[in-house]
Amino acid sequence: MKKILILTDSIANPRPATVSDETHLEETYPFMLRKQFKDALFYQLSFGNITTEEIVNQAIGYLSHWKPDLIIVHSGINDCRPEAFTESQKDFFLRLTGFFSRFINKHLYNPKLIKWRQLARVSKYRFKKTLKKFKLIFNQSKILWIEITSAPEYEKSRPGVLQRTIEYNQIISEIYGDDLIKINKEILDNKGFNMDNIHWNKKGHKVVEKILLKKINDDFKH
Repeated sequence: MKKILILTDSIANPRPATVSDETHLEETYPFMLRKQFKDALFYQLSFGNITTEEIVNQAIGYLSHWKPDLIIVHSGINDCRPEAFTESQKDFFLRLTGFFSRFINKHLYNPKLIKWRQLARVSKYRFKKTLKKFKLIFNQSKILWIEITSAPEYEKSRPGVLQRTIEYNQIISEIYGDDLIKINKEILDNKGFNMDNIHWNKKGHKVVEKILLKKINDDFKH
């Protein structure tokens, strides 16, 4: 029996939205993969707004002895997208009260401030270090890493995100080579992003399920 571990941020999760844009649990690619590999044993960890280091450390701390045959990692946008403030600064502002608090919180994600400051939540050096550590610890597992994606329109709310995404995807490619699963173009071609230009609708999940299914079958056909 194959053991498959899936580690993701919120993009792999169901997404409530308008009726025409929502994604149900059974329409997400992890759920659809389970239906394709009914004889495999799956374990999934998916958290919103989580960094790559945080999600892979969960696997390192609790699942390294499980020795999964296949690991699918879908993380990186929360590491690389530009920010106006550091996480510690955000925590400080959120604890404030009164007018100043309302003013600051309103501008935490102001595109003009983001464009001006261009802070990275996780540096490229730290991101690369995390990926190398994960590969070393799970050296007996096949690791597939899904490309960091966003629609071009996401640049309006997060100025600099498109270039930053290219740079962090390059780091993934350096470490995982052909096991970086490139999907962004096909999601765009199939109108697979939902209205926030970062999460996927059911068409996007279907595209990724199809690409992953082919890759997994090709890698494990022997």
